[in-house]
Amino acid sequence: MDQRKSVRETLAQNIGFTPKDAVGWLYAARGYYKLKDYHSVIECVAPALRNERTKREGQHLLAFSFLNTGQIEAAAGAFFKSINYGNDTDWQPLVELLLDNPKLKLT
Repeated sequence: MDQRKSVRETLAQNIGFTPKDAVGWLYAARGYYKLKDYHSVIECVAPALRNERTKREGQHLLAFSFLNTGQIEAAAGAFFKSINYGNDTDWQPLVELLLDNPKLKLT
C-alpha cells in the first residue's frame, strides 16, 4: 500500500529543506493551493495559523481547502473563523455552504 508522504518529507526530499517560520509555511501552502493539492495545504497552514502576521491568510486557505476536500463542517467553521479574522469576502462561500447544507449548524 502506497502511503502519502508528509509535506515535510516531500519538501525536504525535493528541494532539500523545509520552511523555518510561519511565513515560509504560508508560501508553501499557497504553492500547494495553486497545484490544487488541498490536503497538503491543510498540512502546511498549521504554523501560519499560530502567527499573528499570517493567520488571516492561512485561515482563508484552510477554509477553501476544507471545502475542496469535502470536509463541509470543518469548512463552515473555518470560514466563520476567517471572517472573524477580517476576511470579509469569505461571507459569500459561508452563506452558500449553509444554504446548500441546511442541516449544518455553526456552533
